[in-house]
Amino acid sequence: MMMRAGLLLEGGKFELMDGEIIEMPSEGGAHVELKRALNKHLIKALPDEIALVPDGTLRLDAHYWPDPDFYLYPAQLRAEDVRGIDVLLVVEISDTTLKYDLGRKAAAYKKHEVREYWVLDINKRETHVHLLGESNAWPKPPVSFDQPLAPTLIGGLTLRIADLERPSTAWKA
Repeated sequence: MMMRAGLLLEGGKFELMDGEIIEMPSEGGAHVELKRALNKHLIKALPDEIALVPDGTLRLDAHYWPDPDFYLYPAQLRAEDVRGIDVLLVVEISDTTLKYDLGRKAAAYKKHEVREYWVLDINKRETHVHLLGESNAWPKPPVSFDQPLAPTLIGGLTLRIADLERPSTAWKA
């Protein structure tokens, strides 16, 4: 609606957070490369029962529309019907937006009952894992890119972010 009215540029990257439009910076090369590699890995590894949305708006309610790098949910749902409690995992790749991703965005996901949220910090090469309901472990201590990660709500999926790197590159911003 806002795009049709000319208030927002089509194709622009933005999020709606508590009714406020937040313009997001463009993604750097390391961000795009990690997203490409993680997308390829997840497509190959996920069972048909799990839907994967890369770079899609997650409509948590009328006032919260974050645009995470990935979100996963049960495939029997339609993406437009997915709400926080339905989400199996949200993944955010962070190089320039770490404070926002760990602060305001994490609080919004917690408020909307997203049960698992990962923030992949490219600069420190670690993942901040947020788990709702596990003794309020929001967040848990960071996990190095060299250590295995396993989403709690998706059985059989384990990955190491370091394994996704190309030999000639490293996830450095």
